[in-house]
Amino acid sequence: MTGTPRNLHSLGFGAVRSAPGAKPAVERGAIAASSTGQTSVAHIYAAGDVVGGYMLAHTAGQQGRVAAANLLGHTAQYDAAKDSGVTFTRPQCAFVGLSMEQAKAAGMDVAEVKVPMSIDAKAMMTGETDGLIKMVADKVSHRIVGVHFLADHADLLVGEAVMMVSAGLTLEQVAEAIHPHPTQTELFGEMARRLLSRLRRSARAAG
Repeated sequence: MTGTPRNLHSLGFGAVRSAPGAKPAVERGAIAASSTGQTSVAHIYAAGDVVGGYMLAHTAGQQGRVAAANLLGHTAQYDAAKDSGVTFTRPQCAFVGLSMEQAKAAGMDVAEVKVPMSIDAKAMMTGETDGLIKMVADKVSHRIVGVHFLADHADLLVGEAVMMVSAGLTLEQVAEAIHPHPTQTELFGEMARRLLSRLRRSARAAG
């Protein structure tokens, strides 16, 4: 449940300790776990709210699948840079991937483009013109690393953006995709073309 603090006291680590006094390390109130879910005790894996980060049901589900896969001898990792979320306000908020600030903090050279919902034909038809969508992409590879929404129906729109970020799609790929009209998904192609044009102009000016 969103807003409920994590509770590590009831986990009963004493029953699963591999050696006297050995239990998973805790950092800033959360169990420290790698991207595979493994804790500081090799045979103990953790997932969900107890490891901190995004305290969301779908995040916990993916972390659980990753932990189970690794326990079974497979190779899997949870990548927070491709996670997503929705807040059901009006208009709704949603995101997938990284913001420009997060991407820069991770050492990426990125650019972003924003478009208001008011330019979209479907939004004008339905009177849902409040808000905007923002796309973040790597300046060199043109890989889309984040998409952020403040818009009605963001819970539906974010699904396509999840596939963009998860699959590592480029601005070129999204720009060339033919989105149906009139739909709000047209804005993805519009954003990709706008940012791609800007990056190309900047490259020519620098070259």
